[in-house]
Amino acid sequence: MSTESQHTLEDSPPLIVMSDLDGTLLDHDTYSFTPAVPVISRLRTAGIPLMLNTSKTAAELRTLRETLNNTDPYVVENGSAIYFPDTAFIKSIESSAQISGKDVHILGASRAEILSIIQKKRSEENFLFTGFSDMEVSEVIAYTGLSESEAAQAMTREFSEPLIWQDSAHQLRKFEALIANHGLRLLRGGRFVHVIGACDKGKCLQWFRECYTRSGKSAPRFVALGDSQNDVAMLNAADIAVIVRSSHHEPPDLEKQSSVIITEEFGPQGWAHALTQILDETLT
Repeated sequence: MSTESQHTLEDSPPLIVMSDLDGTLLDHDTYSFTPAVPVISRLRTAGIPLMLNTSKTAAELRTLRETLNNTDPYVVENGSAIYFPDTAFIKSIESSAQISGKDVHILGASRAEILSIIQKKRSEENFLFTGFSDMEVSEVIAYTGLSESEAAQAMTREFSEPLIWQDSAHQLRKFEALIANHGLRLLRGGRFVHVIGACDKGKCLQWFRECYTRSGKSAPRFVALGDSQNDVAMLNAADIAVIVRSSHHEPPDLEKQSSVIITEEFGPQGWAHALTQILDETLT
């Protein structure tokens, strides 16, 4: 691991970048991040962490993070858990924040708990949906366009269940209300409706900010980048919110009014252009 990629609370970088993946850093259709490569290198050189915050699983991120040479903390399954691949970061926050395990802080519910509740509700109310737990690998491939190995990794979920909703909007609202009684919530992503615990991408960002505050360090400014409804909490919590334009849906609405950038370009091209602008203003 290169020294420049290690970050602790002692570093207090000027910025921390927290980014969604699909449709944001990764192209919605091809999953390419090529336009973003020079900016990722610039972040690393400047000592600015790039924290991935995604609906993807830890297994899915393993290969991607190696390709990106990313060793920063990362968030999986829509804010359900924060992983710390760099032990230096863990040691720097142990005295000021609760860590659930050796290298992970869990904020959400277990998948076993989620499946038990939603399958019971489906049986009782005859809801029409298909979850990852109902699918074969070939079906996940058909819905996502992932390769066989990538689809298998996407199915290794620990804290969430993606659904293809096949019922009415009215039934979806009813389903959402019923599972809320059990501490679960729905997030609408680009492709799926995700059932998760009482967590979201924004709570993870706020958790990191509070780590700095409790440690007595001045918190960096957080830049968040996302394209979908399931990114809204993260975008609202950020100091600078970048809505990356999508070719597949309209930009999400934010409560946050100031320091909001909406890109002209789609996906990783918009991602790279917005961050270049922010870095030019911050580092010069």
